[in-house]
Amino acid sequence: MVASSRRRGRPTELAPDLLTSLPAHLLDCILTRLDLRDTVRTSALSRAWRRRWEALPYLPLSFVDKRGTAPVAVDHVLVRYPGHISDFSFVLGAHSVTRIADWLIALSNRGVKSINLQYSSSSSFNLHSSVFLCTQLVYLELHQCRIPPLPVGFTGFPVLEELKLYCAGFRENGASHLEAILGASPLLNFLKLYALGMRGDRSNKWVIGGPNLRSLAITCVSDYGWRITDLPCLDEVSIDLGNYESSGGFEGFIARFAQVRKLILHTRELPPVHFSPFMLLVGNCDQSIYPIISSNRECACKSIFLCL
Repeated sequence: MVASSRRRGRPTELAPDLLTSLPAHLLDCILTRLDLRDTVRTSALSRAWRRRWEALPYLPLSFVDKRGTAPVAVDHVLVRYPGHISDFSFVLGAHSVTRIADWLIALSNRGVKSINLQYSSSSSFNLHSSVFLCTQLVYLELHQCRIPPLPVGFTGFPVLEELKLYCAGFRENGASHLEAILGASPLLNFLKLYALGMRGDRSNKWVIGGPNLRSLAITCVSDYGWRITDLPCLDEVSIDLGNYESSGGFEGFIARFAQVRKLILHTRELPPVHFSPFMLLVGNCDQSIYPIISSNRECACKSIFLCL
């Protein structure tokens, strides 16, 4: 009985913290791979862990899979964490959309490399011009937003590689603004434009260009006067025309892609076409493609694949 009471009175020894014995870079790697909520919760483990997550060299803030996240959650992280934000993704709602301006300003000072902003409403929100200050962006994806005019002194996105715009609206002379963005993104290799809204004179011609652009995907009902030039690396183009309308005619439209290796068209307006070995074309598109398309009507395929 005496021995038993002594065992009960002996203080409990704490189990060793094996994680803290790991090299710092391995521990950083583990914490940055956790869900953000779990990363922050490590501060409750012990005194040594209380501010460990705040010392991480970078932190991803991904909330796309967490619709309805309170804006205050983002505010708290941005206030407490002083380091780099590697990527930021958020589904905006009625309350959080009022915070996006402050968030973008904070992100521009944190070296953010990836931004993905979506909107849960059927309308559009006003994007703050501070997005143009995020010059270290490698990936930018925007949904249902009204893109502001370019600020004075805009220097571009020097390391941007992927740009995706879904239902984005541009204001007056928006086409020239988009042209300027593309021209100031020399490393851009993937561009997707879906149902853009352009204000201004549609007769004004503007250029989709880029020395490193390899993949181009466009869904539109109008070309807004865009032209394809100076794309030496362009490898694949996918165009969803819908009920395409253009004063230039389909022959002129298709001729814009004469330099690409692979062209995929989706449309409801073209006649049924038949794909034969002769669809492998060599030479100038504006003299040969359209007659082939219009004269082959043996199947009701709505996608055209042209390999040059």
